[in-house]
Amino acid sequence: MYKAMSPGNIGHSVSFVDVAELCVKHGYEGYWFDIVRDSAVPVEKTKDLLLQTGLKPAGFGMPVEFRADEATFESDLSKLGDYVRYASEIGAKRSMTWVLPSSEKYTYEENFELHRSRLKKCCEIMDEYGVLFGLEFVGHPKLRKNVKNEFIYNLDQALDLCKAIGLKNCGIVLDVFHWDLAGQTREDFKKITNEQIAAAHIMDAPEDSILYDPKDFSRRLPGETGNLRIAEFFDGLKAIGYDGPVVVEPFEKKLAAMTFEQALEAVMISINRVWPE
Repeated sequence: MYKAMSPGNIGHSVSFVDVAELCVKHGYEGYWFDIVRDSAVPVEKTKDLLLQTGLKPAGFGMPVEFRADEATFESDLSKLGDYVRYASEIGAKRSMTWVLPSSEKYTYEENFELHRSRLKKCCEIMDEYGVLFGLEFVGHPKLRKNVKNEFIYNLDQALDLCKAIGLKNCGIVLDVFHWDLAGQTREDFKKITNEQIAAAHIMDAPEDSILYDPKDFSRRLPGETGNLRIAEFFDGLKAIGYDGPVVVEPFEKKLAAMTFEQALEAVMISINRVWPE
């Protein structure tokens, strides 16, 4: 596994071509692309910069709003092939989205079928280009409290959705915050393989994780509080030989207030604080 930077996760809207060298300077080995923004740059320029810097093209977020109305979904889906083609050409062979753990509109069964049918279409496009598509479950119990319809919130349920989608390139994103709060343990890594994991996210929780309100999206840098089981999480990743990107996702407002280079440095210090030997 390797340390990758995703600028959007730390509150910065920047282009790869503008910050690639800074990422290398501060010890990052990979870069998670904003495919809509970054694909505006000619593909050869991006490929050349990746070659020059030695950065690994870690992956990209899926730019399709599959939770909205049918017209919005179909419009976004019609553009997905071009984005995935660009990503494939630069070597970014991983993508992801997240699955919300409740719905006010759909029952579990209805929501499951909506996700299965729509995400399968996205997954099929990515499969054409050899891209692994990871689904991130959202595990905080407060996001399922007083909701009309509970939905997928743990690893087993996410794996059930992958199985229903039925494509080999459908996998999982593991986020230590949601992994911890969903009650997953080291043993759960026996249910998955390295080849199924599109990305891993690390951060810390600001206070008692169960009491914390996840809706404000403010978390902490890895190792800052020790409120999440990051060491156990890394132990599980190592046990299955995970060789993909590890990305910090703290949603820390103080990082957005820094210059991008200052934020890069602060995040790398936090990664090194928890990185396994």
